[in-house]
Formats: sequence, structure tokens, C-alpha cells
Amino acid sequence: MSGLDGRGRMMLGRRSVLALPAGLALAAGEVRAQPAPLRIIVGFPAGTTPDTLARLYGNAIAGPLGQAVVVDNRVGAGGILAAEIAARAAPDGNTLFVGNNGPISITKHLTDKLPFDPDKDFRPVGFLGVSMQVLVARPGLAKDLAGFIAHAKMQEVNYGSVGAASASHLFMAGLTVQAGLKAQHVPYRGAPQALLEIAAGRVDVMVAAIGSALPLIREGKVVPLAVTGPQRDPLLPEVPSFDEAGVPGFVLPVWNALFAPRETPDAAVERIAKALADAQRDETVRRGVIASGFTLEDRDPAAMARFIEQESARWGEIARATGVRLTD
Repeated sequence: MSGLDGRGRMMLGRRSVLALPAGLALAAGEVRAQPAPLRIIVGFPAGTTPDTLARLYGNAIAGPLGQAVVVDNRVGAGGILAAEIAARAAPDGNTLFVGNNGPISITKHLTDKLPFDPDKDFRPVGFLGVSMQVLVARPGLAKDLAGFIAHAKMQEVNYGSVGAASASHLFMAGLTVQAGLKAQHVPYRGAPQALLEIAAGRVDVMVAAIGSALPLIREGKVVPLAVTGPQRDPLLPEVPSFDEAGVPGFVLPVWNALFAPRETPDAAVERIAKALADAQRDETVRRGVIASGFTLEDRDPAAMARFIEQESARWGEIARATGVRLTD
């Protein structure tokens, strides 16, 4: 259901139509068959990076595809609920799923009871963006990574995440084991909520996509300690990488991508993949992706599948080293 917020701005409900391509509206008395809308299922709340990217690309591809695009937010279990819904959807080319590290590459290493198989139930369509992460701390905890590690070896800290089995969860679990920290995990339903808890001083640290943390970093409400890239990030040129800060082995990107149910016809996947590739050359999309702290990744579905396989293997190593498991 839509409504107005306190400033008179239109607020969208859980399921919202992003764009209705020109020519789909019916003139008075005209009868014309309209194509079914393209539904993009997102496992995180409105305002989070996966949701923002889905809406950005959805607006861009609606016209070329000749379909209205609907973003359907199905929040729960770190994206697992949305992935389950997408896996069971009809493979007719009208349902896509915004998958990321968590439900696609990580969760399968943490439980034997997933309600879907990320390797068999989906086929890749295209990347929406790839980003490095940044470790941020509440003000007053530490000024740099070395200071945080020294503190967390002596005194227990808590770390937030965007949900159990997410990249932000497993990354911090890996850092806790490698650096010998005393730390407890506090999961949230998305990055905005967890970051606000850090800014308020109720949570000590978390690793988040740079785009999610950047506004609070610029306002001085959270302190950036290190980025997960192989070198410093252009958006945070003053923040060292983990390697540079003396903690090697933590070059782990986060990514968001579109997937379709496995039996979706090749023609439908190729059609949407082309629309996505074309959208990445659109200046509005490019600016939006970069503003979200992500880089554009123009890989075809086959190259995308190889990338995800490699990333999955790395997350599997971290899962085994940490012993993290999802509870039933």
C-alpha cells in the first residue's frame, strides 16, 4: 500500500511498480493484451543496497523489455526467504531474484537444511554491482584497525551484521578467529539498522558495503578502520586496506546480481541479460551504482557463474575455519 510520509513524499509499499513502459497504458475503450510484469524479488528492506540497485536497474530495463517492473521485498533470514520464493517461482522469464554472497555463496556452507539449492535452483543473469566492504566502529572505540584488534583481544566486543550467514557475519567471524578476538555476533535485518546502532554506540563494529556506510562515515558518526579491497578504495582514500593495516587475507568483495529460476528458457535469460548490459552503459545507472559504492561488472552469465564458483570456494574455507553454523 502506498501513502505519504511526514514531508509529503510518496512512500512505496512492499511491492511496488517501478516503471510502466510507454505504450503499455490503454487508451479509453482500447483492448490490448499487456505483458505480465517482471517481478524482482529482494530479500532485504527498502533503502538497503540490494533494493536500491534493483530499483535503479528496474527503471532502466522496463522500457527496453516492454514490461512493467515490480520490486517485491520479501525480508527474512538474511535473504533465504526471498531465495526460496524465487526458487519455487514459475520459470517463465517473469521472475528474477537479487542474490548476493549470503544466500548464493555462503549459506550452503553453514547448514544442510536450506529450502533451496543455490547451485541447482538458479541460473545467473547479470551483475548489478560489486563492492568492497569497510570495517566501521562506534565513535570512541578505536582510531584504527590495530587499536580495535588490541581492544578486542582484551575486552569482548559485539559486531553487527545484515543477518546470520551474510557476508558481513562470516567476514567478522573469520577476523575474530584469525586475530584471536573476543567477539559476539548481533544480527540485524539490514545494513541501515545495524549501522545506526553503531552510530548510537549500542554496537561496537560491523563490516558493511562501502556505499551503505559512507553517509555515516562522512557525518563522523562511525569510524572507518579498514577496507576489504586489495588496495584503498577511491571513495575512502584515507582508509587503509586490511593488507596495508597488517591483517592479510581479507580481500573479499560483496556483490549483488540477478538470478532466474533454473528452468527459465535461454531466450528469456539472454533477453534480460542484454537489457542489463545495455543499462550499464546508461549514465544514470552508472552514477547510481557508483554512488551506492559499487563498481559495474559487465560479465555474461557464463563468466558470472565462474566468478561465483570461485567466491563460494573462498567463503567455504572461512566457514570451515570458523565453525559457524546456522541453528535450526
